[in-house]
Amino acid sequence: MADGARDAVVEVAKHMGKSLAVSKNAADDMMRVLSRYEGEAPMFPLSHPEVDQAEEEEVFAAAEDIIRRCNSVSSPSEMVDYLYAVDDAIAATALQGELASRAAETVQAAMPRLEEEVRALLGSSARRLSLDSFEDLDDAGAATTPDGSPPRRDALSPEAAASASGVADRMLRAGYGPELAQVYVAVRRDALAESAAHLGVEAVAIEEVLRMEWGVLNQRIRRWSHAVRAVVKTLLAGERRLCDEVFASDEELGHECFADVARGCLLQLIGFADAVAMSTPATEKLYRMLGMYEALTAVEPDIESLFTGDARDFFSSEVAGVAAQLGSTIRHTIDQFVNVIHGESSRRPVLGGEIHPMTRYVLNYCGLLAECRVTLDMVLADNNTSNHDTNDDDHDGGGGGGASSTPSGRCMREILTHLLRNLDEKSRLYDDAGLKNIFLMNNIYYIVQKMMVEFPALRELLGDDWVRRHRGQIRQYETGYLRASWMSVLASLRDDASPAAAHGHGGRAALKEKARSFNAAFEELYRSQTAWKVTDPQLREELRIAVSERLIPAYRSFVGRSRQLLESGSSSGRHSSSAAKHIKYSLEDLEDYMLDFFEGVQKFVR
Repeated sequence: MADGARDAVVEVAKHMGKSLAVSKNAADDMMRVLSRYEGEAPMFPLSHPEVDQAEEEEVFAAAEDIIRRCNSVSSPSEMVDYLYAVDDAIAATALQGELASRAAETVQAAMPRLEEEVRALLGSSARRLSLDSFEDLDDAGAATTPDGSPPRRDALSPEAAASASGVADRMLRAGYGPELAQVYVAVRRDALAESAAHLGVEAVAIEEVLRMEWGVLNQRIRRWSHAVRAVVKTLLAGERRLCDEVFASDEELGHECFADVARGCLLQLIGFADAVAMSTPATEKLYRMLGMYEALTAVEPDIESLFTGDARDFFSSEVAGVAAQLGSTIRHTIDQFVNVIHGESSRRPVLGGEIHPMTRYVLNYCGLLAECRVTLDMVLADNNTSNHDTNDDDHDGGGGGGASSTPSGRCMREILTHLLRNLDEKSRLYDDAGLKNIFLMNNIYYIVQKMMVEFPALRELLGDDWVRRHRGQIRQYETGYLRASWMSVLASLRDDASPAAAHGHGGRAALKEKARSFNAAFEELYRSQTAWKVTDPQLREELRIAVSERLIPAYRSFVGRSRQLLESGSSSGRHSSSAAKHIKYSLEDLEDYMLDFFEGVQKFVR
């Protein structure tokens, strides 16, 4: 074989090695093809000066025979020969005369068989991808690897993709790009829809979304937030890689096909988010909408990179528009949430001064929102949403710096400011000043403890100054309770008589009256304050200790003075029995009775 001819054969082999991966025995096939041409002139190019007309016709006739025979009946093992024959026929179309015309007809006759083959290859892994590809999705809906990045998910197996690419290359070289595109889009669009449906992506009319009950819509939103990342970062990324491989020789057509494949699935995702953004703002939707906003903005860069030209402009504009609408709805919902807190005007005081249900709801909700603070900052920063002035509020601990000065930090302080103002209003529903302080103490203690234990993100947003300020308020309310409930009781135990008067008949009468007054006051406090409820065990114990530290020493001193006075000057026991009659409770009795305070179960002195 001449050097030029041998070089041509080598080039043919290289081309085949790159474009044909249709069999596990591809290496053997190639060796067979090379040996077939051993000692002969190369088949490429057929117009080579060293190849005469007879040899050209012989090569084409063999290719024509293979194509006609395999078009009617063929087996997978014959596909390699068939594709080589198509190569020969395509090459022959570049010749002159009748042979070129016959070659064109032969190529045309081969196209339905190639369409059938590429259709089968492109659809070969659709079900496996649909059912088995997303076992490692995280809770946020993104497929992840140990380093946190999305794993590579190919739309087809490497073997199927390489084979499809080989077939597609022949269709493109033969000028059948539109037919290839039609088959490709139809098959891969259905495969993508099947995989997306497995993740919960389905067509839902806007009207249906607007009519959905919250329980149903909540589940739909959760599935959507799970699916949008997986569809864009995994499914569409895999489809784009496949498209690039299949249309390697015509990138522009490949980009158009990918956009057509992705269009329906992506518009379904965008349409659902748009419908939710258009729905009536409601507090229960706020957390879910933040999740949707986060998911949508997270895939914006991916969409920018996946698409090109007009398709990229279109999809980027759609995503940005829906994200903006979601952001607007979120901000409106937050304003509505603040207004609801501000306007909550129930006039029935919470029994026993317990934690108000509004406090529990608002704080738990703020805790959830704080977990989304990065997304919340993005939403609120769009138009500096917080227009409410809270600088004049006594409860605002000041912005400080860091997280507390971010849009989400200011938002959380605003919400809690309105909550605390409302609690102040509700505390006025209590006639008893002591119970008013218990109510405020319960609620603020609950807020601070929740932030310290369960919601560190919320504590970070509010800032240490805010926390210190409100811890100080708890102590102030404790002092207010002690003053309102025990000041007069403790005053009745003080020794305010002169020494001379105290040891006279009038002194003993005054002590008896003090004892009776104390007994009555304590019994009344016991009756009422056992029904009061201090919810937190630690706070309840601290409050009992604070009372005991003031009551027990004062009562001990009073009992000592009373017995000394009532028993002095008599050994008959008459005054001793009088002391026992008026001093009803021992110190141990009072300490035992204090254990019943603030339990929320009304009791009476035994």
